Amino acid sequence: MSEEKSNSMNKYQLKKLIKKLEGIRGRNTELVSLYIPAGYDMSKISDFVTSEASEAESIKSKHTRKNVQGALEKIARKVSEEHETPENGVVLFAGNVSETEGRPDIQIWEVHPPQTIESRRYRCDKEFVLEPLKQMIVDDRVYGLIVLDKNEAAIGYLQGSSIKTEYKMSSEVPGKTRAGGQSAQRFARIRKQMLKTFMKDINDNAKTAFLEKAREGKLLGILVGGPGWTKDKFVDEYMHQELKDELIDVKSLNYSGEEALEELVEKAEESLQDASAVKEKNLVESFFENLKEENGKSEYGLKQVIKAMDMGAVDTVLISEDFNHYRATYICGNEHEKEVYEEEAKISENVKCDECGEQMDLEQMTDIVDIMDEKAEQMGSSLELISTDHEQGRRLYNMGGIAAILRYRIR
Repeated sequence: MSEEKSNSMNKYQLKKLIKKLEGIRGRNTELVSLYIPAGYDMSKISDFVTSEASEAESIKSKHTRKNVQGALEKIARKVSEEHETPENGVVLFAGNVSETEGRPDIQIWEVHPPQTIESRRYRCDKEFVLEPLKQMIVDDRVYGLIVLDKNEAAIGYLQGSSIKTEYKMSSEVPGKTRAGGQSAQRFARIRKQMLKTFMKDINDNAKTAFLEKAREGKLLGILVGGPGWTKDKFVDEYMHQELKDELIDVKSLNYSGEEALEELVEKAEESLQDASAVKEKNLVESFFENLKEENGKSEYGLKQVIKAMDMGAVDTVLISEDFNHYRATYICGNEHEKEVYEEEAKISENVKCDECGEQMDLEQMTDIVDIMDEKAEQMGSSLELISTDHEQGRRLYNMGGIAAILRYRIR
């Protein structure tokens, strides 16, 4: 697996875990979060956890005391297994996930973060401390977007697959029809001055939005677009030189307001071939184009995509980041096995064996993305995770969340 793909998968898995942990709430301050930096003395962590478990004896509520101590016991066991911290440190979350008071279900999660943990952090609260991990899955590098004409402008970012608006602006530059009593020359001077002021305002907002990022090396480039000549005048006469040094393309557009930011990204595809939004959009559009042409080179739906993958027919499998399906593996007392593919919330522990009718035990749950990633490796296929932050990603999700572009027709 390439390093880029591995990082993408790791971030996906961490993002999914964070979403799961966000949904857990304690009845009281009973959810434990522990961040351990790389190189930290694990014996000191062990002593600290033991001390916290001892202090938990003073918690008045019996249920809360039991849940906190249960969480700390799980963490203590995990810490005792670690002789040294992983390269970037480790994060441990533990707490009661049961919805029935008095019948605790203490779970623990161990996270090896993609970036270094700088300091030790401990908290026992009604929710887990997740913000440090959230910051690690955000790629803060952006493309700057500026769209304008003489009447309106918008400034925004392309960050990963998301287009975000930072400023929306409207000018007071009048049309060419002048008010009664004004000479043509005076009216032209007024329009010119008002346009100049508007251009300067756009530049000031662009500096606020992009200069610091440019100086920190977090600006990948700037795109400017809009209808008519105003965009070129802005670039030539008003754009700050440091921002002009970051300029990678100027495009003619049909619009100039906030809705034009997406049009600008679409028109500048060749300049943004490495931008994930463009890559994802092109892949999803290729899938839908095949579907429209009925050429047999598109499949969608979990069963159909797995079948095509097993046949070696898949060139690229597309999976929505919001596709929350798992493969549940069951086994009964007679060692009969059964696999069920379903959304996480719909996976049942009450399953009967089709062969002998006995109750089956849920042995394992595996994320579909992990399954498809392994199959893709075996079959020489590509796997792309598609965000729902853009229209094409939402179209894919609405089609079921998983699809494939095929190498050849299979039916």
